[in-house]
Amino acid sequence: MLNFALNPRSVAVIGASDNPHKVGGRPILYLLRYGFRGAIYPVNPARTEVQGLKAYAGIGDTPEAPELAVIAVAGEEAMRAVEECARRGVKAVVVMSSGFAETGEAGRRAQAAMAETAKRAGMRLIGPNCQGLANFGSGLVANFSTIFHELEARDGPLAIVSQSGANSQAIYQMVYEKGLGVRHVHATGNEADVTLAELALAVVEDPAVRLVLLYLEAIKDPQTLARAAALARQRDLPIVALKAGRTAAGQKAASSHTGALANEDRVVDAFFERHGIWRAADTAELVRAAELYVSGRRPRGARLVFVSNSGASCVMAADHAELRGIPLAPVSDQAKARLQKFLPPFASLQNPIDITGALLGNSKLFGQVLPVVGDDAQSELLLVGLPVAGTGYDVPGFARDLADFQRNYPHAVAVAAPQPSVRAEFAKEGVATFAREGEAMDALFQLACHSALLRKATPPMPAAAFTTGKTRFLNEAESLAMLKEAGIAVAEHRLCRSESDAVEAWKEFGGDAVMKACSRNVPHKSDHGLVALEVADPAAEFRRQKAKLKEMAAGFDGVIVARRVARGRELALGARLDPQFGPVVLLGDGGVYLEVLQDFRLLLPPFTVADAHEALERLRVFPLLRAFRGRAACDTAAFASMAVKLGEAMLGWGGKVASVDVNPVIVGERGALAVDALVELRV
Repeated sequence: MLNFALNPRSVAVIGASDNPHKVGGRPILYLLRYGFRGAIYPVNPARTEVQGLKAYAGIGDTPEAPELAVIAVAGEEAMRAVEECARRGVKAVVVMSSGFAETGEAGRRAQAAMAETAKRAGMRLIGPNCQGLANFGSGLVANFSTIFHELEARDGPLAIVSQSGANSQAIYQMVYEKGLGVRHVHATGNEADVTLAELALAVVEDPAVRLVLLYLEAIKDPQTLARAAALARQRDLPIVALKAGRTAAGQKAASSHTGALANEDRVVDAFFERHGIWRAADTAELVRAAELYVSGRRPRGARLVFVSNSGASCVMAADHAELRGIPLAPVSDQAKARLQKFLPPFASLQNPIDITGALLGNSKLFGQVLPVVGDDAQSELLLVGLPVAGTGYDVPGFARDLADFQRNYPHAVAVAAPQPSVRAEFAKEGVATFAREGEAMDALFQLACHSALLRKATPPMPAAAFTTGKTRFLNEAESLAMLKEAGIAVAEHRLCRSESDAVEAWKEFGGDAVMKACSRNVPHKSDHGLVALEVADPAAEFRRQKAKLKEMAAGFDGVIVARRVARGRELALGARLDPQFGPVVLLGDGGVYLEVLQDFRLLLPPFTVADAHEALERLRVFPLLRAFRGRAACDTAAFASMAVKLGEAMLGWGGKVASVDVNPVIVGERGALAVDALVELRV
C-alpha cells in the first residue's frame, strides 16, 4: 500500500542543497551512498547541478512525475510544494518541515489544509515535522538524520518506526551497538496523513524483517495497528513498543512535540496485550532483548537456569529472580548426580549453579555442566554469568560450548559479562551478550513472556469509530434491568412507587432489605444520603427519600427495595466506549476503594473467562479473594463470567451505551451479584 513511498522508482528532493550536511542535501547524499537504484531529481531553481546530479527549477520540470518527493523547504514554501506535487501527480511526499500542528491552532489549520490538498489528489503525505524514511533494502534513504553519516548503515532484520525522528535515531544507535543490522528506519512526525500504524503494517509485510520496534506518543489508527499485529503474529514476528505519555506531564509534552492527542494509558496497555505487542518502559527496555528476538527462539516457558563461576553472582541472581517473579528451574536428582561427578565438593548443585573458581583450573567444567542442564529438560531459559574471565580462562572455548548448547537444545540462551573482550568472543559465536546479569535475566524473561502472549489466540478487533456526543443516564432500576437482560446476575429488588408497595416489598424480603431512591437525575445516591442500609420503618424511609428528591428538584422514579445480599467481597465492573478503541471493560476492587486505590485492569472485548481471571489475578486485592485464615475463597469464576457478559453486551449494544458502572458487585463463596448499576446512553 505504501510501496511507492518505501520502494519508489524515482525521488525528487525539493529544496535540494549542494551541501550534503544541510537538510536538503543529506537525502541526496544518502540516496547516492546507499545505492538507490531509481532516478534522483534535485529541485532547486538557483542551481543547475546538485551533488553531481542535474537539478531542476521546479517539480514540473522533472522528466517524469516522481513517485516520491522529499520537501525540505519551510513554512509557506512547504505548503506550495505540496500543492505543486499534487498537481504533478506525485504519489507520496515526505514533508520534513516543522511549524505545524505541534505549534498550536494556527499550525493545526495549516497542517489540515496541507493534508486536504494531498487527499484530493490521492497523494499520501508523511509528516510534516518528520525526519523521513529509510529503507536500506532498496537504498531509499529520504531522511536528513546525521546518524546515517556517522554510522555506516548495515541492512538487517530490524525495523524501527517512530513518531519522533530523534528517538528513531537513538534506537538505531542502540541496536547498532549491539551489532544488529536494520532494514527500516521511519519517522512519521505529526501524522497529518500516513500514520505510524500504516508504516508498521508496511514493514511487517517485508519478509526480511524479524523484529519491529515502535515509538509512539499517540495511537491515531488502532485498527491498522491491530491488522499489523495480527499479520506479525502469523509471521512469528514480535513487535515491541514504547508508548510515551504515560503521565499527565508526558501527555502534555507529547502534544507539543508532535501535536499528538493522548490515549488513556491503561487502555493502551489493554490494546497492546490483546494484540501481542510487548510494551517497553523506556528506550533501553525497547532494545534490550533484540538479539534474543532475532535468534528466532520462542521459549514455551519461563523457567531459568543461571550458571556462573561466582558464588556472589549466584546469590544476586537468586535475589533478582525472586524480585522480578522469574521462576528458577528445579534441578532433578538425576542431574545433581551427574553434576556431582565432575564439580568440586564445595560447588552448588542447586539452581543457580555455581561452578566456582575451579573453572580457572579446569576449562572443561563449563562444557560438562551445560548438557546436564539441557538434558534435565526442567528449563527453557539459560543465562551464563561470567563476572570474571579473560587471561587464564579459555573464553573462546566457553563460547563454542555455549554455541553448541544453543544449537542442540531449544533454550533461549544469553551470557552476561562485564568485560567487552569476553562478550566479543560469545558474540562471534552468535550468542546474545549483556554487560549486566540483571539486564540479561530481564531480557530472557521478556522473551519468554512475550512468546506466551504471541501464542494466545486473539479474536479480531471489532470496528470502533465512536464520536463523542450527548448522553443521558438511566435510573438504577432501568440500569439493572439492562444488565439482567444481558445475562448478568443482579440483586433481587423491587421498584416501588408508593409507600404501600415499599412496605410490601420490605416484608417480602423478610425485613432484611436496603432502600435506595431511584432518579435519573441523581446517579450517585449515597452522596446525598439516599441509601438506607438499616430500615426499621419502610414507609417512613420511603417518605424521607421522596422528600429529599423533591428538595433537590430531582425527578422521582420511585424507591428501590432490594434484598440484602449475603456477605462477600466487593468488586467493581465497568465499561465505556473509547472513541478510538471501542468498548473497554474494567475489573477492579470495589466500593469506595476503586476510586481511591485505582486497583483495576482493563480488557478489550471480546475476551474469555480465562482472560478475565488472569486480569483479576493481577489486582493487588486478589490475595484477599483466595481462601485464607478460615475464610472461604470468593467465586472469582462467577465474577470473570460476569465480566465476559458485560463485554459481549457492550459489543451487542453497538455503540448505544456510552458507559456502565456496576459497583459494587458482591462476590461470595458461590456466585456474584450486581448490587448497584448506572448505565449511560448515547443520544
